[in-house]
Amino acid sequence: METGALQLLKTIGRALFGRHLLLTNATFSTVMGIAGDVVQQHYEILSGHQSILNSVRTSHMAAAGLTTGVVSHYWYVLLDRWMVGRALRTVFLKVLYDQVIFSPINLTVYFGTVAVLERSTPATLWEELCSKGGNIYCVEWVVWPPAQVFNFYVLPLKYRVFFDNLVSFGFDVYSPYVKYKDQRQDEVPS
Repeated sequence: METGALQLLKTIGRALFGRHLLLTNATFSTVMGIAGDVVQQHYEILSGHQSILNSVRTSHMAAAGLTTGVVSHYWYVLLDRWMVGRALRTVFLKVLYDQVIFSPINLTVYFGTVAVLERSTPATLWEELCSKGGNIYCVEWVVWPPAQVFNFYVLPLKYRVFFDNLVSFGFDVYSPYVKYKDQRQDEVPS
């Protein structure tokens, strides 16, 4: 016999990872984008490169989290329909497609979202995609293949974006650093 609390958790879990999976994925991605940027900005403040939290920047990271969360949700649905199963060959192909096809798309969505909000020119977006996006993409090759083997081999589809966001928290801190490092102040005036 289940306790009331356990039954409530199961009901919430079914709602979050069932009927409302897109909303769950988008919300969690947004929250992680905010958290990563706040952690990064807090570090910048402590190290003397920034004096106060830039809430506009954090709102841009929230929007980027939202858009990449939605895109990731649909990518995993598409990938699972396209490549069914958990055989090792299938898992490795999913990891390869995820890294070679989806990662550049997701980085474009991330930088594109921020570019729209910052009213950047297409030339500036392209320059950032090539330099800063390239930097992040290279780092992704170290982290994501092993994480995605676990994701595709062990986890059901409904938990994949959630797992990605847990692994991605480091990128949620690192990406704003890369995006905004050229805007850092050497020292904040006292």
